[in-house]
Amino acid sequence: MNTKKKMHPLLQKMIVSAVAFLIVGVYAAVALNLSLFNPVSKAFSDYSINDFYYQVLGATADPDTSHLVTIVDMTEVTSRRDFAAILREIDLQNPKSLGVDIVFEGLKEDSLGDEMLAMTVAGLRNTVFSYKMIDDSYANGSYHETVRSYFAPEISVDEGFSNMPRNIYGGMKRNLSLACSLDGKLKPSLIKRVTDVYAGQEITPLLEKDVPINFSPMAFHVVPFDSISQNTHLLEDRIVLLGAMREEADMHYTPAGKIAGVKLLAYGVETLVKGNQLKKVSQWLTILISLLIVVLSKVVLDGYDAFAAKRNRYLAFVLKLTLIKGIFRFCWMALIIWIAFILFCRYNWSINTLYALSAVAFLGQADNVYQSFINLFDKPKE
Repeated sequence: MNTKKKMHPLLQKMIVSAVAFLIVGVYAAVALNLSLFNPVSKAFSDYSINDFYYQVLGATADPDTSHLVTIVDMTEVTSRRDFAAILREIDLQNPKSLGVDIVFEGLKEDSLGDEMLAMTVAGLRNTVFSYKMIDDSYANGSYHETVRSYFAPEISVDEGFSNMPRNIYGGMKRNLSLACSLDGKLKPSLIKRVTDVYAGQEITPLLEKDVPINFSPMAFHVVPFDSISQNTHLLEDRIVLLGAMREEADMHYTPAGKIAGVKLLAYGVETLVKGNQLKKVSQWLTILISLLIVVLSKVVLDGYDAFAAKRNRYLAFVLKLTLIKGIFRFCWMALIIWIAFILFCRYNWSINTLYALSAVAFLGQADNVYQSFINLFDKPKE
């Protein structure tokens, strides 16, 4: 007689879920570590589920119009005399903060243009200029070289670095830096300084950390460099960013698509002022949520099988078809994605469901592994 004690159903589902995660882990380890799959490894290391969400939002939602940031496009301007005139014109419109995404490096042959620019800068208010930290000099957590804006030595200017953090293997820009170490001293970023000047106080502490940028669809007013005085209503009491909107050398890949560097700064400024940056769920909480999703999925899928088994033989035949079961599984996974998407849109919660969804996809295989293991050691007693 078989006296084998049955395992509790919930415990069984948890074990099968753990096996599904183990299978996903094995496949991931193979794909990410074998040289044959090196391109796959790099692709996945630079992918985020949030990119997919932003693409959906961009394709389906009407963008909000920013009432905080205005961009002045200077793509066609090359003369420092013209830059001096543009800076004066913007200053006359009384912006609360002006960020200049241009590096005036070194002296030019037009010494009069240099002098005009220096004199103009000396009289500007609430203006922050950008400079670049050199990547190649980064060592031991601190930069040591910069490409700075040129101005007369006696003129002190407010500056912030415009470097944006990125994956070393990919060019996707998703975060903004609050500060970086330069020769052992923390220096603020251009975005931080522009927002602090706008608020008249520190919006965020000077910390060496990255903040996720909110790339929800946003339309920024773009004012041509030769129409500044005609658009006072778009510059007065706002944050104004002066930069190139159509300079190919300053284009960046982001979750919002390929955009100009000054527009990337605009997204960062909007995020920091509004405080609506993404709230990434911690790693341990992500693991717990993923386990709950997979166990719940196992319960739902087993419930489907039980429901199909109780129907008449014709309906049961249809419900047990691999195609129909696959459609049901797909709809269940789509529901999980939809819930995560709602949390992302409404509350800016970023929950990584990729591992959970991968494990759900392998539940059938995990169930087979579990049953094979049980049958291997199952020796009924007579």
